[in-house]
Amino acid sequence: MNGGIPIEQRLRSETIGTERLRARILSGLFLVVALMFLLLTGLLPSRYESIVGTSGVRYELIMLLLGVSLYELLLQAVLGFLERRGKGIPGPIRYVNATVEITVPSLGMIILAAVLPPVLTLVSPFVALYFVFVILSILRLDFMLSFFTGAMAAVQYILLSLVFLEHHGERTTDPMLAANAIYIARSVMLVGAGAAAGLIARLIRRKIVSSVRSVEQRNQAIDLFGQQVSEPVARELMQNADHATGTMRTVTIMFLDIREFTPFAERHTPEQVVAFLNTLFGETIRIVDRHHGIVNQFLGDGFMTTFGAPLEDADHAAHAVASAREIHSAVERLAGEGKIPPTRIGIGIHSGTALTGNIGSEDRRQYSVTGTTVILASRIEQLNKRFHSAILCSGTTLAQAGIPRESAESIGPMQLKGTSAPVDVYRLA
Repeated sequence: MNGGIPIEQRLRSETIGTERLRARILSGLFLVVALMFLLLTGLLPSRYESIVGTSGVRYELIMLLLGVSLYELLLQAVLGFLERRGKGIPGPIRYVNATVEITVPSLGMIILAAVLPPVLTLVSPFVALYFVFVILSILRLDFMLSFFTGAMAAVQYILLSLVFLEHHGERTTDPMLAANAIYIARSVMLVGAGAAAGLIARLIRRKIVSSVRSVEQRNQAIDLFGQQVSEPVARELMQNADHATGTMRTVTIMFLDIREFTPFAERHTPEQVVAFLNTLFGETIRIVDRHHGIVNQFLGDGFMTTFGAPLEDADHAAHAVASAREIHSAVERLAGEGKIPPTRIGIGIHSGTALTGNIGSEDRRQYSVTGTTVILASRIEQLNKRFHSAILCSGTTLAQAGIPRESAESIGPMQLKGTSAPVDVYRLA
């Protein structure tokens, strides 16, 4: 079972993912703005005579907007390339990219200043682009990058205002446009917007880190739980609240017991006993997993297995019988290959309703299956000693598995301890 992805790798992947989203938004935005600008200046030339009349400026602005769209598109492709290879973006490159992007509104104002009073460009739509870049810097999930973006926007804007006011401020008839305080205040707002964006980015990053750690811890819990049951079962138990309260299920219970285990343990060292059990149980548990069963309890020299809970399985009886037969063959094969000494096992199977759920205290719970069905399966397994058999099952299991009774050897109705009515028992091996 695979462990959780390291938090650094998950966070790097999340960061590149949000960076790609930011590049995708900017690419689409500038493409739309370029097309709208081209359409408006083409359909309404009289309203944009100052720009249309100077075709060079018009095309320069369109090329700037389309160039930014293409740049963001290429950036998105590069980020995708890095993400597929599990690599991050070098820190200096991120700052260079932020500088390049935040310079776009400044270039737009410089180009526009060739046909409009330069002071008017300081209140043109290009100023709003500064804030667009600052807001979208949140998706970089880095406080310093967002603050840097806001600070760079403020520095460029205040420098442009100083140059334009010094050389062209006297041309404006509006005293408000010639006031340095307005542009200084707007620059301060840009810095503040960068800081606010950075704080939001930091908050989102912390949420992502917390989420990733939560997923990691959950995966680790599933990994540990999965050492006792299969991963699908572990996830079902952790996600389905019904198991906490208990529910009645129709299931098939299988008990397995190793014959003459106590004498074997007395004749061998603890290391040899553990090696034997690990080899035998390792193979049998894999077989149980393949047939959608779970091992509920290890009983020293055997175990109890449930089919049909906690995962629903309409063919639980058939899977239990197939599992028992495959286990019987596997034990003979392991002994024949010399991986374990000659070993005899006893398996008992019974189907019926049982109470299933997480049973225990608030401090510790265990998924358990209880009821008469479990007791009868255990009693049937014990009959193997009496009849020198390997696999016994009830008539109920045969019927639910769709196995004709004449294909199995009947050992007759058996009065089992703890039951009021005899139980039909059949020998399968």
